[in-house]
Amino acid sequence: MRTSLVLCLALITLFALAACGGGDNTSNTAKSETGSTNTEDKKAEPAAKTPAEERQAVAERMANAMAALDADAVLAVFHKDEHELVEKRICTELRGMKDEGVTITMQKPTIEEVDGKFFATFVQTIALNGESEEDTKKLSIIEKDGKFYMSFTK
Repeated sequence: MRTSLVLCLALITLFALAACGGGDNTSNTAKSETGSTNTEDKKAEPAAKTPAEERQAVAERMANAMAALDADAVLAVFHKDEHELVEKRICTELRGMKDEGVTITMQKPTIEEVDGKFFATFVQTIALNGESEEDTKKLSIIEKDGKFYMSFTK
């Protein structure tokens, strides 16, 4: 009886060491790590965003790009069909503002629906040399190719 108990304990110890990655048995460890990573990845995947969340996200990316005076990031939130117009209307001006030392503070954009179309309102405070001015801009949010973009269309 004592011998079988010792043998049983020895086998349990051997299995425990193998499960923990002890010894030369690295293939078991790799398999279990891969398996747990895949399970964690599946759990960590965010749920798909609703159209309202997608519209808010593109408006917030626009606000963040404006606050950072990042012309390239502004360009990225518009569909490629409007890039030439965006470059003329916004990007050139933003680059100049950045060179002059202007700062822009943006409030969280609001979105409203009018006759089935969506519009984002941006309230910004533009400051230079200790003076500031508040300004409000409104842009459309469109869906093209399954993605949401800012737009000048009305």
